[in-house]
Amino acid sequence: MEDLHLSSDDRSSIQSHLDELSGRLTSVIILVIILTGIWSISIDEILRYILDRLDPCDVSCVNIFSPDEWAGTRWLSAALLGLLTAAPFAMTQAYSFAKPGLLPSERRAFVIWMIMMWILAFSSLVFTVAEFLPWLYAYGHSFNIDSGLIGRYDAAEMLRISISIAWAMILVLAAMSVVTIAGISKLIWSGNAGWWRLRIHGIMLMLLWLVIPADLPGLLFTLTILASGVVELIGWKSFRAPMPIGHGMRDLLDSEGGVHRVLYVDCECCGTSPKIRPLKGMGRVGYSSVCRTEEEQDHLLDVVKRFNVSKSVFSGCAIDSMPVDYMDSLRFLGCSASTLNLAQISVARTDKNDIDLRLSMAWQTVPWSEESAIERCVKLISDSNISTIHVGEKIPFGLNLQSYEAWIASPTESLIDKIEELGISVKYCSN
Repeated sequence: MEDLHLSSDDRSSIQSHLDELSGRLTSVIILVIILTGIWSISIDEILRYILDRLDPCDVSCVNIFSPDEWAGTRWLSAALLGLLTAAPFAMTQAYSFAKPGLLPSERRAFVIWMIMMWILAFSSLVFTVAEFLPWLYAYGHSFNIDSGLIGRYDAAEMLRISISIAWAMILVLAAMSVVTIAGISKLIWSGNAGWWRLRIHGIMLMLLWLVIPADLPGLLFTLTILASGVVELIGWKSFRAPMPIGHGMRDLLDSEGGVHRVLYVDCECCGTSPKIRPLKGMGRVGYSSVCRTEEEQDHLLDVVKRFNVSKSVFSGCAIDSMPVDYMDSLRFLGCSASTLNLAQISVARTDKNDIDLRLSMAWQTVPWSEESAIERCVKLISDSNISTIHVGEKIPFGLNLQSYEAWIASPTESLIDKIEELGISVKYCSN
C-alpha cells in the first residue's frame, strides 16, 4: 500500500486516466474555439468600447502602429472571452474528472472555489476595464501633460497591458480564494503550509509569467512581488494555524509523552450496535453502517486525514468485515483500528444492563496506560451488582449473561487479579 485509495477508486491504469483527461480537455478546447469564433464577430465593437474607456485624452490619442500586433491582440481578446464563457462547462468537466480522487471536504472546497472564482473573474474583469485601468491610464497621462509632451498611445500595447493586469488580478484572486477556502475548511495548517505554498505560488506565478509580455520586465517584477505578497498576507493566519481539532477530540499523551488522537466511530451497524459514551478525550463521529456505505467510509477517511487521527475505535463493526483496501488506507494515514464488538456483545444479554458495553470501552489502552484502564474497569465493577466475570478472547456462541454476570474480552493477569481481589469469580470461556 503506497497511497490513499477511496472507495470509488477502481484501480484503473494511468493510461485510462490520461485518455479520460484528454477527452475532457478536447471537449473544452473545442467549445472554446467555437465560442472564440462567435466572440470574434463582435470583438471589434467590444474593443472599441474598451479603448474609449481607456483613452486618457480629451481628443482621442490612441492609434494602431502595428497592424499585425493589433490582429493578434484582437484574436487573443476573443479567445479570453471564449475561455471565460466556456468556464461553466470546463468546471463540470474538471469536477467529474477529479471527484473520484477527492475526499468529501476537498470536493466541497473545490466546488465552492470554482463557482467563486468564475464570479470573481467576471467581476474583476469588469472592474479592471471599467474603473481601475481608465484611472491608471489617466493618472499616467497626467505626467505627460505636466511635462508638455503630447501623448500617442499604441492600442495593441494598451490592450496587452490591460489583459496582463486583468489576468494578474484574476490569478491573485484565485490564489487568495484557495487559501481562504482551504483555511476555513481546515485543510491548511502549519504542518502542511509548505506543501500548499509551493503549489499555490508555483501555479500562480507560472501562469502570471506566461501571459505578461516579455518586453515589460518592470510589470513582470512588480506583479510578481505584489501577487506573492498579497497571497501571503491573506494566508498569514492559515499558514501558521495549529493542527486542527474537531469532533470533540483532544490531544492525549501516552506514558512516553507521545501525542495521540483517538476517534470513536459510533456506527449503528444497521441498528444492531447500541450506543455508549466514549472515554474523555476521544472524538466521536456517528454513522449508520460504515462497513457497507462507501460515502461513510470516505467521510471517515476525510476525518482521519484532516484531524490526524492516530487511532480509530469502532463501536460494533468487525474489523475483518471491512474492505481490505479501506483498512490499508487507514494504516497509510497512520491510523490504527480496533473494535469494541458492541453488536456481538449486546446479543449475549437479554436484559437492558449495559455493563458489558461500558467495560469494553473502559478496557481501552494505548494511549491510556494499563493501570488507568484497570482502574476504570474496577470502578465499574465495584459500582455494579456483578458477582461473576466471564473472560476470553472472543465471546462464545450461545453465551447468555445473567443480571449478575458480565463479560470482558482479553483481560490481562493484572486485571484478573484486581477483579478477584474484589471477591468476584472469574470464569474463562472459549469456543
